[in-house]
Amino acid sequence: MSRLVIPDIHGCPKSLEALLNVVAPTKQDTLYFLGDYIDRGPDSAGVLELIMRLRQEGYSLALLRGNHEQNFMKAFQDWAGEPGLFQRFVTRINKAANLLDEQGNPIQRYWEFMEGLAFFYQLPEAILVHAGLKFEENDPFADKTALLELRKMTYDGEKVGNRMIIHGHVPTGISEIEAAIDRKGPIIPLDNGCVFARMHKVLDHTQLGHLLCLDLDAWELYRVPNQDV
Repeated sequence: MSRLVIPDIHGCPKSLEALLNVVAPTKQDTLYFLGDYIDRGPDSAGVLELIMRLRQEGYSLALLRGNHEQNFMKAFQDWAGEPGLFQRFVTRINKAANLLDEQGNPIQRYWEFMEGLAFFYQLPEAILVHAGLKFEENDPFADKTALLELRKMTYDGEKVGNRMIIHGHVPTGISEIEAAIDRKGPIIPLDNGCVFARMHKVLDHTQLGHLLCLDLDAWELYRVPNQDV
């Protein structure tokens, strides 16, 4: 049995399918997803459908919430009386229009998927979280905004039982990711910016553009280049 951690997919189902073909998980393994399934890439609904299909087929999944799922849900709730604003947000900013029905509302099964997402998982040797823990707080797990959006952490092992922190959220160069894995943390970023496979005005696309999977038991990193953009 293996524990397999997959970070931000961002609307790239072909990339996820290619990664799963390489990793070849069995139904005795557990797939941990770090959130941000939607937005940026071409097919947000395709990612959710693929993950839901895995669950229906009997694979063991542990699914975290990302800030992009949170933003989608919050926008729908905040603009309940102004559906046009929500629809413009989803189509122009969140870029996940295929999550909406013909009336411009969230498709029910996608909404239920997002509502069921966890904020973090504690494993014997690691904390899995989308963004990070606010170690400055007495309880670093209490700040849900930080769990979804934090971009920098000052690690305090005493507050997490000296566990590693494994997170996504911030696109990180493959060299930095591999170095963190080699030294086994204590903080390991896994988001290699799968969707940033092309020239970017800010990010170094030569270090990005892969979807990754870390096998926590074999301590092996898998990667596939983006197949969607």
